[in-house]
Amino acid sequence: LPALLASRPSAIHVGRSIQCSLSTAADGMWRPLPTVRDTQQLAAQLAALCRAGDTLLLFGGYGSGKTCFAQGFIKAWLGEPDGLYVTSPSYLIDNTYPDEDGSALQPGVTVHHMDLWRLPEGKVGQLVDLPHIFSECVSLIEWPERLVDGEIPAGAGVLEVHLRLDDEAAAVVADPVAAAEAVEEGLDLQRWVRLVPRAHAWEQRLQTLSEMDGKRIQ
Repeated sequence: LPALLASRPSAIHVGRSIQCSLSTAADGMWRPLPTVRDTQQLAAQLAALCRAGDTLLLFGGYGSGKTCFAQGFIKAWLGEPDGLYVTSPSYLIDNTYPDEDGSALQPGVTVHHMDLWRLPEGKVGQLVDLPHIFSECVSLIEWPERLVDGEIPAGAGVLEVHLRLDDEAAAVVADPVAAAEAVEEGLDLQRWVRLVPRAHAWEQRLQTLSEMDGKRIQ
């Protein structure tokens, strides 16, 4: 597990001083996520900015908050319906959340939540209809490193979401006993996120998000 955590991209310098809750930088936009609620709130904000054809690539090691992020996104997308239980698609590969009653943020648009960890590179295209998903749906993809060149079409609305635990939280997750105690006690683990737009539309949307966030903390 420590090796797994170390293998993920180092998206955030956790020692830097935080002066506001959201900041832009040359390598994207970063934000501290002190609680689960903060992680899910950010996901809900991004859901409100999504359109059909958008793809959020969720990078991060075990325990970094990818599924937590997806839960906040999907619940916000579908209007927090009663009984909605968002789980990790680790074994099913692709969990789908259709808009059955027209109440989604973008009516009629289905969300696909994929976890590619168990697949070899290039395999997912044999199992799901990627061209349809990347054009007509919204997708959240955990472990996107398993995608190969060409599977995401040029010009797609891609936003990279890099999640990681800070050093202290990573140490907790790396210790099975401490991790179990943290879960049992409902402790929040300090996380960080870096948002990297790979489409012009997302550059504009993140600027809007930054401006909105700045107004809230003034």
